[in-house]
Amino acid sequence: MHLSLWKQGSIFLLIASFVTAPIVQPARAAVIGTEAAIDLQERADRIAHINTVLAREDVRSTLIDLGVSPEDAAARVETMTDAELQMLVAQLDELPAGGIGIVGVAGIVAIVLVILELLDVTDLFTAF
Repeated sequence: MHLSLWKQGSIFLLIASFVTAPIVQPARAAVIGTEAAIDLQERADRIAHINTVLAREDVRSTLIDLGVSPEDAAARVETMTDAELQMLVAQLDELPAGGIGIVGVAGIVAIVLVILELLDVTDLFTAF
């Protein structure tokens, strides 16, 4: 019996789909609660607020002067716990509305440096 190339290809694809069908896992989805959705949004808002401050040129230059890469600081912000984010945002909100002075920048940088040092990302304070 001679099968055409089209029929042979169709049979091959059919067999291949039956063989690989058990490998495919079904998608699992769940509904998240309102509280969880609000928490996720608040976390994203806090991270965005902190990254806005870290993106300022004066803050970036101060971080670089202290030997901390702004990219490392931004990456650390992403891994902060919710409590750390809330504390940092609260301290940022207490700063003057007209802008952050040199004391404010030094305070922000000091907080970031302490957090980075506690997590052994930098070895800044071991030299002292």
